[in-house]
Amino acid sequence: MVSRKKAKGKARKAVKAKKEEEEEEEDSSAAAAQQRQREQDGALEAQLQMQRLIIDSLPPPCKHGFDPFPDGHICDRFIHLFSSTFVDACTSSGNRIIAIVEAMAAMEDKYPEVLYDSSKMKEILSYFSSVGTQQILNEDEYAARTTAAVIVMIDEFIAVKVNKTKAGVHTQKLKEMVNSDDHTLVSFFRKRITCSCLDKKHQEVKSIKKMGFCNNGQCPLPDRKVERSKMLYCTRCRYAYYCSRDCQKAAWSDHREVCKKKAEENAKFEQEMRIRDQNSM
Repeated sequence: MVSRKKAKGKARKAVKAKKEEEEEEEDSSAAAAQQRQREQDGALEAQLQMQRLIIDSLPPPCKHGFDPFPDGHICDRFIHLFSSTFVDACTSSGNRIIAIVEAMAAMEDKYPEVLYDSSKMKEILSYFSSVGTQQILNEDEYAARTTAAVIVMIDEFIAVKVNKTKAGVHTQKLKEMVNSDDHTLVSFFRKRITCSCLDKKHQEVKSIKKMGFCNNGQCPLPDRKVERSKMLYCTRCRYAYYCSRDCQKAAWSDHREVCKKKAEENAKFEQEMRIRDQNSM
């Protein structure tokens, strides 16, 4: 028969052994939990590394051939003043073409050293080409048409004032650009950028017929637009375009004075060109 003392001793040993077993189980569970956490942390870190690799492998946002100006660069100041002048003029007049012409006049007054510097103007044209391209990609065609008209205005200024290859600014081109179809708009910018960012968009719109803008304010056509290949132009001034002879006749009373002025400018310019050519011989 087991004595009471021995029985108590065995009971204490059993309790102790059970406690030690429970502690071992707890240690084992904690170790397993820590291992699982390490595995989860490792998997998360691997996933983050993969994401970083994917992000690092992506090309930077395309600038469409434009090399950004350094802070404080004179071309940057030119663009900021042009933009603010355009916005103010557009707000007061409600006419984008008038606003562009006024902004250009302000630039001639404030930044002639930029306007008459071909290298600087090339950079500024590159900036506006980049902006217009991105506006198309962002599906903001209204803004892109305005930007395209700004480029046309700059091109016209360079031709008239800098290179002296034209008698005057062709405002009809500005009108057509702010009212251009998607095919004309996309093609305009696609020819001016060095990247292929507009290739897909061009494929989408190239079936659209290129349209011109009739100079007759009472033209019965929708939005005064007609296929460009079918347009007529005033042979006297070579500035006004029409959808038909009827529209040309209907607009004559409004066009007469402008036509006379432009024709005189053309004649004077052509005479100056002939004299210049003779002197260069």
